[in-house]
Amino acid sequence: MNIKSLLIGSAAALAAVSGAQAADAIVAAEPEPLEYVRVCDAFGTGYFYIPGTETCLQISGYVRFQVDFAEDSAGINSDDWGYRARTRGYLSLDAKSDTELGTLTGHIDLQADSHQDTFLDGAWIQLGGFKAGYFYTEWDKGINGETDWLDGDGIGLLGGAAGGHTLLNAVSYKYEGGAFAATVALESFNNARDGFAEFEDGLGISGVVTGSFGAVSADLLGSYDFDAEQGAIRGLISADVGPGTLQAAAVWSSGASRYWDASEWSVAASYKANISEKLAITPGFQYWGTIDHAGLGGDYIGDRDAWRAGVTLDYTIVTDLALKTTVNYTDIDENGPLRSVKGDGSDRWSGFVRLQRSF
Repeated sequence: MNIKSLLIGSAAALAAVSGAQAADAIVAAEPEPLEYVRVCDAFGTGYFYIPGTETCLQISGYVRFQVDFAEDSAGINSDDWGYRARTRGYLSLDAKSDTELGTLTGHIDLQADSHQDTFLDGAWIQLGGFKAGYFYTEWDKGINGETDWLDGDGIGLLGGAAGGHTLLNAVSYKYEGGAFAATVALESFNNARDGFAEFEDGLGISGVVTGSFGAVSADLLGSYDFDAEQGAIRGLISADVGPGTLQAAAVWSSGASRYWDASEWSVAASYKANISEKLAITPGFQYWGTIDHAGLGGDYIGDRDAWRAGVTLDYTIVTDLALKTTVNYTDIDENGPLRSVKGDGSDRWSGFVRLQRSF
C-alpha cells in the first residue's frame, strides 16, 4: 500500500507540474501602458504632442469645390460663356518645438487638384527668424476680395493662372520688434529640375518692412531681379473703417522682371464690409498702367492700360464650411504694340463659385 500510495502521489505531482507548465505557456504578456495624445497649447490651437517626443504637430487643410465661369473663354465663340469645374484637396503639416535658439518649425503643404497630380505647395525649415525652403514670397500677398492681382504676373490680367514666380526656393530672415518687423530674402528662380546654374544666375533679392499702428497696418516691399536687372516696389495699407476693412495697394516697376511684369505701375483698392457674423461683401478695383513690354528685362512700351472692377461675397454656411463667389469685369485697351502678350483688347465678365470645408 505504501508503494501504491507513493506511485499515486508521484503521478499526481507530475500532473500538477505539467498542468502548470501548460498554463504558463498560453498566458499572454502584460500589455505595455498606453501613452495618450496630449494637447499642446504652446503654439496655438490644434497642436498635439507627437507621442514620445516634445514636438507639437498640427494637421490642417481644406477640401474645395469650385466652378469658374467666363465670357469669351478659350475655345468658344466670343458671344458665348464657358465654365470649368474643379476640386482640390489641401493638407498642411506643421511641427514645432522649443529650443535654446528659438522655435524650431518644419512645415509641409501638399495640394492635389482634380485636373493635375499632387504636388508640393510649400515646405520649409524655420529656426527663430531664419527660414529656408520652398515657400511663397511676399509678392503673393494681396488685399481683400478676388478682384485684385498683385503677384506680378501679367497673365492675371486675362484671368488665367499665375506663372509660378511667387513660390520659390529661398532663404530669409525676419526681425520682429513690437509694432515693426523687417524681412530680407534671397530667392532662386531655378529649380532642381532646371539643373545647375552659375552662381550669379537665377537670383533675386527682396526686402519688406511692416508696421502696425492701432487699426492701421502697412508694409513696403522691394525686389530686384539680377538677371533682368530690374526692380519693383509695392506698398500695401489696411485700416479698419466702419463695419469693415479698407485696403489699398500701389506698384511701380523699372521694367519687366520675374517679380512683376504686369504693368509699369498699378493701383488697387477694396473694402470688405461685414454685413453680419456670417456675411461679408467686398467690392474691389484695380488699374494697370502701360501693360506692354519687350520681354524679361525690357522697358514698358506703348500706351495700353487695363482695369478691373468686381465684387466678392463670403458667406459662412456653418462652422468650417464657407461659400465664396465673385464676379469681375476686365477691360484691356486694344491695338497694342505687342498684342500677343496680353491680348488684342479684351473686355469680359468672369468669376467663380466656391464651396470650401476647412479643418
